[in-house]
Amino acid sequence: MTRGVERRLQARIEIRWPVTVLTTQTTIEAEIYNLSPSGAFISYRDALPLEGSFFIIIKPPERQTISVAGRAVWSTILHTNESGKSLGVGVQFTNITPGDRRFLSQLVKGLTNEKKAR
Repeated sequence: MTRGVERRLQARIEIRWPVTVLTTQTTIEAEIYNLSPSGAFISYRDALPLEGSFFIIIKPPERQTISVAGRAVWSTILHTNESGKSLGVGVQFTNITPGDRRFLSQLVKGLTNEKKAR
């Protein structure tokens, strides 16, 4: 893997939305830190590393929730301190409705264009 080379096919936006991750073993309350129509970076505290496939309920403000299936592509420990550890996981969406993907595509495009205009 080459460092510094962007391999993503779609733009991502920085965003902070709450999510619930449902695995076969547990439910994790977490937060999306960046998002594209095909994946996200999710941060959470004090739980086992996410592996394999799971469901994600994304809770955007002022819109109904978005339910997607995803799989962990990579994970990392963001930091550890006396109050616990913070973990992060890169997620690829494996199943998302066409309408939800369209919503995310329009959101990413709009915010990317807004950022370029500044």
